[in-house]
Amino acid sequence: MKKEVIYYSGGSMGFPNSVELLENNKGKILEEGSELIVDLKEHKILHFWDRMNELQVWKWKKNYTNPVEMTDGYDWELKLRDRNGRAKYCTGYESYPNNYNEFIKELNNLFGSEIKDEKFEL
Repeated sequence: MKKEVIYYSGGSMGFPNSVELLENNKGKILEEGSELIVDLKEHKILHFWDRMNELQVWKWKKNYTNPVEMTDGYDWELKLRDRNGRAKYCTGYESYPNNYNEFIKELNNLFGSEIKDEKFEL
């Protein structure tokens, strides 16, 4: 079994919001500059991976960028690796995959976080 990786960071000016899977089913949440360590239930982690398959996150492009230059836009980074070793790394700046909102909802469901994106009201 491969080491699982779930990492997301996103923000626009100021503190970025991020979530990260740590060892022993712990999760780290950084929101508004505050750090919180939470226990993640095994069934929620398994559900998260099921949802990643349903959302076809593995088919997302490596990079999403907006051709219009902006100085204070929202940028994000995602790193995933499931137990089978399937991995995805992608980044974006003011541009997102079609089902990005559903992905953010699944992150919030897993971690109990409140990640929001100014462009996409969740």
